[in-house]
Amino acid sequence: MGSHNNLLGRNASQEQIDLYSNEKQVTRDTPPAFIMANSDDNLVPVRNSIEYYNALQANRVRSALHVYPTGGHGWCANENFVYRQQWMSDLKQWLSQLAK
Repeated sequence: MGSHNNLLGRNASQEQIDLYSNEKQVTRDTPPAFIMANSDDNLVPVRNSIEYYNALQANRVRSALHVYPTGGHGWCANENFVYRQQWMSDLKQWLSQLAK
């Protein structure tokens, strides 16, 4: 519940929780999304990314989900991230396909 508590506090109303739950805000007009997550992220559960991806798919929004086994949280700019070249290549390919 790290991201939940950090964003909304411990006593958030259900209305606030629903408003800030990305997966509950998806519509057919939601922009395409390239989602990256790590299984060992101890701040934002990978489940959040999976639920967002599922909502995008249910609304037929172009999207991709890449889950890496390690890396923790905030790894995107980490040049020592083990999967850095892979995610950069995946993103480049996804963006090129998105343009078609």
